[in-house]
Amino acid sequence: MENVTKLFSQATIQKVVAARGIDTTKLPTKEELDHQTIDRANAGVIANRKRYYYRMSVWSGDVPLRFSFNDWQVDKQPNQAKARELGNQAFKLARQLETNQFNVALAGGPGVGKTSLALAIMYQLMGVGQTAMFVSTAELLRLVNEKYEAPDVRQRLLYVLKDMQNVDVLVLDDFGTEGGKPTEKGFYKPVHKDLQTLMYQVANARCDFDHNEVKHITIITTNNTRKQLESMYDGKTIDRLYTKDTCCQLLFDNMEGVRSV
Repeated sequence: MENVTKLFSQATIQKVVAARGIDTTKLPTKEELDHQTIDRANAGVIANRKRYYYRMSVWSGDVPLRFSFNDWQVDKQPNQAKARELGNQAFKLARQLETNQFNVALAGGPGVGKTSLALAIMYQLMGVGQTAMFVSTAELLRLVNEKYEAPDVRQRLLYVLKDMQNVDVLVLDDFGTEGGKPTEKGFYKPVHKDLQTLMYQVANARCDFDHNEVKHITIITTNNTRKQLESMYDGKTIDRLYTKDTCCQLLFDNMEGVRSV
């Protein structure tokens, strides 16, 4: 202990400072060092939370997807003006969501870019520190169907439900496909009862009923109309997930499917 004290004596420190030409007036104070330590610790906590929720995503085929606004190519659409308008609208909504809470709906035919822009919004918000989960509702239905025979799937669903309720940004992709195809008369049957219950719990948890506002951001992509979704789910579920604010709806009307596979 005595040797250590001698090694770091004030005289020794002053010699090192002089030898290396260190300007001690520019060194951080103890308070500044403490703040830096706290900031690093907080950044670590945020990074860990983001990784956790992202890993809890339910991807189709268990394959994560990535897309940014820079990847949006308007020239792939015959209606380039509409494609540009949708890209700009999605980007503006993403910027607003960095500091505000509201839901977003992207609706239109298959393969027109709804999932791509939903991903772009999601990754933009992750870039500013928000946690996010991507959930394919068709894949979620598969898990619900398998839970009776597979205890590990049942356990996973419990965690997925909890995280869907609490994550900052939840993307529900292809919402409505889990309802299957319409009948010959064009009607849609209600989805699996257990999935209805799960979605109802998620929708409720993501609302602040005391202040009549959104608690956490929910982004849905769907090929269905609101009326069709209401025939698959309880009206309250749709009311709390599918925004009625037309400014927060991206409608892919007159857009052609460009998916190559």
